[in-house]
Amino acid sequence: MEIKKAIEAVKREMKPSMGCTEPVAIGLAVSRTCALLEKPATHLDMVISSNIFKNAYSVQIPNAGTNGIALSCVLGYLLSNPNNTMEIFAKIKPEHVTEGKRLVKEGFVKVEVLKSSQFYIACTASNETEQAYTITEDSHDNLVYAEKDKKVLINNRKEDNNEESEEDFDITAYTFRDFYEAAENVDVKDLAFIQEGVEMNLAIAEKGLSAPYAIGVGYIMKKMEEEGKLSKDMVTDVKLVTAAASDFRMSGGNGSVMTYLGSGNQGLATMLPAAVAAKHLQVSAEKLLRGEFLGMLIVMYMKKYVGRLSPVCGATFAGAGSAAAMVYMMGGDLEAITGAVQNMMGGVAGMFCDGAKGGCALKLSICAGEAVYAAMYAMNGGIIQATDGIIGFSAEDTARNIAKISHEGLDELDMQVIGIMQDKQQ
Repeated sequence: MEIKKAIEAVKREMKPSMGCTEPVAIGLAVSRTCALLEKPATHLDMVISSNIFKNAYSVQIPNAGTNGIALSCVLGYLLSNPNNTMEIFAKIKPEHVTEGKRLVKEGFVKVEVLKSSQFYIACTASNETEQAYTITEDSHDNLVYAEKDKKVLINNRKEDNNEESEEDFDITAYTFRDFYEAAENVDVKDLAFIQEGVEMNLAIAEKGLSAPYAIGVGYIMKKMEEEGKLSKDMVTDVKLVTAAASDFRMSGGNGSVMTYLGSGNQGLATMLPAAVAAKHLQVSAEKLLRGEFLGMLIVMYMKKYVGRLSPVCGATFAGAGSAAAMVYMMGGDLEAITGAVQNMMGGVAGMFCDGAKGGCALKLSICAGEAVYAAMYAMNGGIIQATDGIIGFSAEDTARNIAKISHEGLDELDMQVIGIMQDKQQ
């Protein structure tokens, strides 16, 4: 395994974002599209895939005090700038929200939902004399196509470009043994960027513990711990810190998190459990970074099969990576590391995604806590066997089995979830 390429692949998938990444991606796509026009747009036509709808529908928009897909679109228009990033909503001011709500009410934007698990946002921005059209595909800030008045400006769509990028890194060409050896042999100085992500996410967790944001999972757990109703131990600490960060983020808190593989909650659930556990295990900063690197490669591997957005909750895969990182920090061997991943999948693999919202903190807390248990079971020889359900003879097999269930068995799940969400608003 080429460690340098692996490091670059992980680094590319770590990006700061303020707010849930789906409404942010929508706003960013609109912003980039409107920036192509000489005069302000007078109408927006959007086509978004079902998974994006699901994750943008309920979650709070940072600095807006409310939610809404149409509002996310209009805020992107009001903040139009070709240099915007996934932190675009840090620029929202009260007057933007007031104007945005007015434009939504007047029908400034039309949104169509495409039945697809692919990450897809198509935006058409028009005025009396101009029209701009863009496609964002596969990841949140991946603008692959742009045209202005039918003239193509950018075309990086896969179907039109068959040449392999020099940056391509096929994680599925490797095994968990390769990931373990990479973690052992990497120059820890090259992992400083992971430490930056961990620190950013720990800072958000601190904010989440200061008040009951969203439903206040982390804040309440901390309060119960202080009252003696929950024990002060590694499991409780891992759960409440991870949950608190999600509480703050899902409530639209004014602060950025380090995402991983396009998801803020996935970034939190991948980096925070091991970081908190490291304090209890009293391991070195170097050991933590090597463990985090191992866990992040494993999460990337599993998500490559399942997809960036899927009917299965991403916290389950992040938890698997965290469990592997913890075993590594405890001095476990490859068998224990893969065993911890198997234990996680045997325990939480059935958790489905019903969109981004305050309740995500509950799922992150569950997966973070189970990651600790999965690691400790494996360290003590307790590993789920391939005779059990979807568990394969290897962790790699299990990843492929879960992907099959996600793509084939749960094909209609997202549309059912969307239907339920829409019915609640009628």
